[in-house]
Amino acid sequence: MTDAPGRLHARIAELATYNDDPAAGGITREIYTRTYAAALERVMAWMREAGLEPRLDAVGNLFGTWAGAEGDAPRVLTGSHVDTTLNAGAYDGVLGVLGAIEAVESLRTSGFAPRRTIEVIAWAGEEPRFGTGCVGSRAAAGELTRADLDRLVDRDGVSMASALRLAGFDPDRLADATIDPVSVHALIELHIEQAIVLETHGEPIGIVEAIAAPHDFRLTYEGAATHAGATPMALRHDALVGAAEAIVAIERLATGSPSGSTVGTVGVVRAWPGAINVVPGTVTLDVDVRDSDAHAREAIVDEIVATAHAIAAARRLTVTVDEIVVDTPVACDPTIIDASVAACEALDLSFRRMISGAYHDAMIMGRRIPVGMIFVPSRDGVSHHPDEYTSPDDLDRGVAVLAEALERLAR
Repeated sequence: MTDAPGRLHARIAELATYNDDPAAGGITREIYTRTYAAALERVMAWMREAGLEPRLDAVGNLFGTWAGAEGDAPRVLTGSHVDTTLNAGAYDGVLGVLGAIEAVESLRTSGFAPRRTIEVIAWAGEEPRFGTGCVGSRAAAGELTRADLDRLVDRDGVSMASALRLAGFDPDRLADATIDPVSVHALIELHIEQAIVLETHGEPIGIVEAIAAPHDFRLTYEGAATHAGATPMALRHDALVGAAEAIVAIERLATGSPSGSTVGTVGVVRAWPGAINVVPGTVTLDVDVRDSDAHAREAIVDEIVATAHAIAAARRLTVTVDEIVVDTPVACDPTIIDASVAACEALDLSFRRMISGAYHDAMIMGRRIPVGMIFVPSRDGVSHHPDEYTSPDDLDRGVAVLAEALERLAR
């Protein structure tokens, strides 16, 4: 499938050694750290070996360029990210960058000469160090302001602007990172599936037709923090019981969505004061609702909010709703889908048309340029975890499909 079987797997393993917390068992490589910068240097070296010319933009997005015969023609982009969440796995994002480099090496070896310029990208900060993900692609899409760089902070209170400065970038040059949509013909991203659909059906390739997007918000229930022993049950204003009822309602409402593809998750619960002998007076729920159907998603969000208020009224509580992020689902471009299908057929590989439930940089850029995605299986659907794994054969099949698709898009 590739010119050097096993090379990609070995490179992924090597990049995994760039790790700020190896004792935890996984990989921690957050954006704008020294470890991340060292990892980018290694990726740039691999880019150069593949004949790509690397450069960093104003927010640290890394581009490796293979100039096409027609320099003025809109270019083809491919890539993902090499930053990680805390204690993560080796493949998420990394495959899309190192696999793209591998695809370019394969095309060069075959003698292919692109008409359109091909650029391999490692987007900066797909993982949410600063509370929101995809900061590099959001900057490229013109969706970040200079004020956002001061507003977005990490868990230690470090702003994105400060982190940029410490990494050698100038936050006042943010606008320089914007990509003109007219200059891009297509963006195609190779990624592990992060679910078990392909593995369950025994299919080696997924061709993404749409990328679901999150509507995230926080529900804050306020009651009364009173003594657990001295407050009769009938006189309590227990914020946690109201929040628990809301959690069950979120599951029920998402399950009953008319689209059949809405998912709802309460990923964070915080209760105060957090003592065993005190009735919880304040509880916050961080809620994530996703769908590739924006209308269905928003209908469910509206139902959740209405139900949350009804629960609060019935239990003599108050509830407030604070938005965290509202992203727009993206339909993948038919031309890119067709190129991916043709690639699978040329390689005699079975494939599944599917939706991406996880969001990616392609979702952010898809609001401005044509995008598509190729998935390979992820063992047991595990991702963002040390046990994340995709076999070398699956990696190589994904690269082969990407290379075939790039050839069609760039010629």
